[in-house]
Amino acid sequence: MDSEIQYDFADTLPGMERSDSAFTNQKKPKSEASNYEPLSDRETGFRNLDLPDVLEDSVQQLCTPTARNFIVDFGDEEAWVSFDQPAETINTLLDTPRPSNLHTRWINIWFPFQQRPLLEFLAQQYDFSPRLLALMSSDPRRMRQYPSQPIEQRNEAILRRSFEDIEKGLSSSPPPATDTSSLSSSNPARTGNLYDIVDGVWHYTSLDQGRSYLCLGFNSLYNVHAVETGCGVSEESTGTKDAPLPHIKRVWTWLLICADKTVISINEDLYPYSEGRLSHPQQLVMMETRRNLINVFRSLSKVEDSREANPLVLLPIRRRLGDTKEETAHRDKDAPGLLFYYLFENWFNSYSLITRRESRYGMELEKLQKEMFSAPKLHHIDLLHGIGNELGALKRHYKSYIRLVDRVTEPQSSTLASRTGSRVPSKASQETFDKLAHQGGQSLMGIGLTSAAIVRFERLRDMISLYALAECKDYLHQKDGLVQMNFQLVAMSQSAGVDRLTRVALLISKATILFLPLTFLTEYVSADLGVTYSVKTYWIAFAVVLTLSWVLLMGFGALSGTMESWSLFPPLKRAFAKVKNWKRKSD
Repeated sequence: MDSEIQYDFADTLPGMERSDSAFTNQKKPKSEASNYEPLSDRETGFRNLDLPDVLEDSVQQLCTPTARNFIVDFGDEEAWVSFDQPAETINTLLDTPRPSNLHTRWINIWFPFQQRPLLEFLAQQYDFSPRLLALMSSDPRRMRQYPSQPIEQRNEAILRRSFEDIEKGLSSSPPPATDTSSLSSSNPARTGNLYDIVDGVWHYTSLDQGRSYLCLGFNSLYNVHAVETGCGVSEESTGTKDAPLPHIKRVWTWLLICADKTVISINEDLYPYSEGRLSHPQQLVMMETRRNLINVFRSLSKVEDSREANPLVLLPIRRRLGDTKEETAHRDKDAPGLLFYYLFENWFNSYSLITRRESRYGMELEKLQKEMFSAPKLHHIDLLHGIGNELGALKRHYKSYIRLVDRVTEPQSSTLASRTGSRVPSKASQETFDKLAHQGGQSLMGIGLTSAAIVRFERLRDMISLYALAECKDYLHQKDGLVQMNFQLVAMSQSAGVDRLTRVALLISKATILFLPLTFLTEYVSADLGVTYSVKTYWIAFAVVLTLSWVLLMGFGALSGTMESWSLFPPLKRAFAKVKNWKRKSD
């Protein structure tokens, strides 16, 4: 990799503070010549990671979209890094014993599909299963070919043709098998492409164990809404369109810890069709997805920098405050497990989606609650349904992490790592441990982590349960309560409308009953008006009949409890007063 290529990520957006603080170093002392060459027949280009300029150049290469891999060999006193080694060189390094002072190795791989020979060398070295190697080598540039016509419509068309053939007296052949096989051929479980599976099931995880390795496969979630908003681009530009969670970028990661204290991380290609030529928003998304990796990488160097103001990025992989006998005796055994854990944890990116006080779900639920109280509508149910689907996806995602943590921390039979990781072995007990390790290593599956890594995995499980899952459950309960409240408010609004219509109908009925005797009186008197009955007599009779009818209606309403129509008069009176005041002001 040409070190003169510089990618400027200085204009990061709010909420995406740059984690590669090596850019803030003003002094760049010249590096010493590399004196770590594990291979005698070729140069590997290892550089001392404890030198400031080497750390800065290395972080710059981590930010490069075309970086393919890197190797870090480190111990308590030294750390050496090399970038973009060919598969044959890495294979030779795997077969070459490391110095005793460099007890741990980290191999990171990008673009795994383009480095299938390297994956095959790793599979042969650590005896991966064929299925695991095939999944690791899946092509991210897959083309999904779903049927253009739904299966129900195609079956209906087949039945229609069959009935037409029967009516015409023609023989009807059974539907071809390709009608159903075309649908099953697009099933990700049948195609075997890993990225089709993890795109459809975001909570999909994988755990594979061999006698010399432990492998975890999982999705990591990254919020890229700040990139889309700050750059003014659509979700299609950042690759988050049609995702189960809006503005969330999903990245699949393989994480392995091996018996020879080697940790391997394999990362999904974010934009497989760009071939390393990323746009500015895509570069910012890439930086966000590599934030945790850069933090872990920097923790392997003893260079002092301004990041120490943030305690969350101080990882105890190589740096220790004390130098006690108990801690010193186990540092070489704890380092691989700690590196494995901190690469898996990535708490800030994965769990800040819901654990922050300004979480989007809390604000949206509060906004919907206010809208419901003012004017409840049925479309609020659709909005709540969408929020519930997103919370359900997050809940399943966090539960899949708990499943992986439980499998990693579940009790195993005695191994040398699990026994010696808790106390300093004596000379007498060391022989027993060696014998136990020799016998158990032939039959036990997986790699036993030391207590330093196990207690951190258990702490992570508690954090997921107490913060992430608890928040999801609270929001889901709040969502269900709002759905019920919305139905009740809509029902109350409809009931109030029906009640108002009932009172209006009752008022009209009473008015009809009130004027019915008057109509009969008018019909009776009109024939002899002016002859037998005078006009004065008519109006006197009219007043008497109207008064008696009114009294009878009032008495009937009081006895039957149908006086609700009187509640219509105050609103009418207020409306009449408003019209009167408006006319007075206009005059």
